[in-house]
Amino acid sequence: MHARGGLVTVLCGAAFGAASLWGVALTGCSSGAGEGAVPTLPTAPPAPTAPPPTASASAATSSTAGPTLPETTAPAAPTTVPVAVPVVGLSPDGPWRLVDSAPGVAAPGLVYELMPKLWAVIQVEETDESTYPWTLNEADRPIIEAYLQAQLTYYTAITSNPMDLDLPGWTEFYADGGAIYRDFLLPFRAEGQVADLDLGVVLRPQVIGDERSAETAIVADCLLDGAVFRLPNGSIAEGSVQGVEERARASRLVVMNGAWTVDKQSGIPGGCW
Repeated sequence: MHARGGLVTVLCGAAFGAASLWGVALTGCSSGAGEGAVPTLPTAPPAPTAPPPTASASAATSSTAGPTLPETTAPAAPTTVPVAVPVVGLSPDGPWRLVDSAPGVAAPGLVYELMPKLWAVIQVEETDESTYPWTLNEADRPIIEAYLQAQLTYYTAITSNPMDLDLPGWTEFYADGGAIYRDFLLPFRAEGQVADLDLGVVLRPQVIGDERSAETAIVADCLLDGAVFRLPNGSIAEGSVQGVEERARASRLVVMNGAWTVDKQSGIPGGCW
């Protein structure tokens, strides 16, 4: 949505504070979650190997000693049962489904469809094509899932006709109940504007190491934004431009009532890492 679909760029720049977000987000994007990050799940232990064969009795007995005993054979190697390697991924009962691909994404990762034309790519291993060092792990999974739930709420709201600013997700996944979004979107809803995901939106989130604690985390996202706002007659609203734009943003999440919740969001100056 560019000018307006990048709502977070307009919404929370002042609220988040340049000294806080910009420094944190940019540092996190350059250094990643390497130091202080929770390691990924361990791989499966190596499969057991067969014991060495037992030497035959005849080979251990002198040729001049008594009668020749029958040779014994080595015991059969035990059957090896493959050990399942733990797979890190989003909760299977979440509002997403695993799919094969998303438009414009070549780097490996798990691709989830949150709703038609809204995808999330989650990195689970580092390769030569990776753009950041973070990979999904069990400690960060609830953070990523809360972030995606918040984004799903936002995109569901703005694609509804009229825009739905009373979805339960606003109070469940946003610390302010979605108040800042509501204030911003009300004038556009009054004009009958509705978002069209058009060429699609691809979220590519990661949890950075900065400010990471048991109750605070920052999710950086370099999303591919191909959505626009449309007027009731179907034309593109002022401020929206067709095409896919790469945009960077950061979201601070905090634990509220025992669950991760989006506290603030803002754009990251300078674009994606």
